[in-house]
Amino acid sequence: MSTDETTKPRAFHLGLMRRIGSRLGFKSAAVIGLSPDGGVFIAPMQSGPWRYGPLEGQLSALPTSAETPLRPKLHYHRSGRVYATLAGQELERKSLQLTQLPRLRYSQIFSLHCVRTWELPTRAKSLKLGDQFTAVRRWPDVAMWTVFVLRASQRVRERLLIPGVPSVGMLAGDDYTHGIVSLSAYGREAILLITVRTPDGWDRLPRVGGTTVAALPWHPGEPTARDTSFGLWSSHLRNPILKWEESLPADLTPTQTTSTKRLEDDVDRMADFTVPDGGLRPRPPVYEYDDLANTPFARRNP
Repeated sequence: MSTDETTKPRAFHLGLMRRIGSRLGFKSAAVIGLSPDGGVFIAPMQSGPWRYGPLEGQLSALPTSAETPLRPKLHYHRSGRVYATLAGQELERKSLQLTQLPRLRYSQIFSLHCVRTWELPTRAKSLKLGDQFTAVRRWPDVAMWTVFVLRASQRVRERLLIPGVPSVGMLAGDDYTHGIVSLSAYGREAILLITVRTPDGWDRLPRVGGTTVAALPWHPGEPTARDTSFGLWSSHLRNPILKWEESLPADLTPTQTTSTKRLEDDVDRMADFTVPDGGLRPRPPVYEYDDLANTPFARRNP
């Protein structure tokens, strides 16, 4: 079966999966997709309310940010204009001009950061081709996805794409398997690289979970005070949180064969990931806020 780059990729879910006893559980963090003109959007899955607007270099929200009880998506238009939008709804207009997407060759364009991932919505429907769910032993304190635009030749893309799944592939790393989306159907010799990390055991974990999506004016190194990003974040977070990568990925060479990888292979490797009642280790105590209700690893000791 050959790879197909002539068909534009459908929107797909990003999330986490784990074994819970004899069944699989799925938590959906966001939907990512491309508009007909080649713009990219991320729609978070947690319920509102949400705030959106420009973010200063120190990640503090500017006074001009707006709030909505609805659940919008963050759109990076081909022209470089970034804004929150929701079909059929009028949102207070906030936007930021970043670099035009066709001019980007090697750049991080998005950060997706989820705190207290057990509070993400449970996905009841079965997964579809192209959905990207990372196997975890338990719902981690934090999950982070970053989205890069990278130039990639046809030879490189063919090595990464999955036969039978239009314009979608995977890059297997030492710790995680990252997502690939070909932009060839949009006339570009480039890909989206979607990396994932699931750090656990965070100090000072917030008492309330939430999600931050941000479009970045990316450059290598740390963000400066002059950098202005555009964020969409859960209103009950004290501050938006994003992941700014300080460098580009080293290369696009898989560490294992990924062209024939199937969802069932990930599931089979999760045989050792079963989380018994009581969990892997106790989480820090939380006062005045029952944040972990009805999750097996979070039951409090009597």
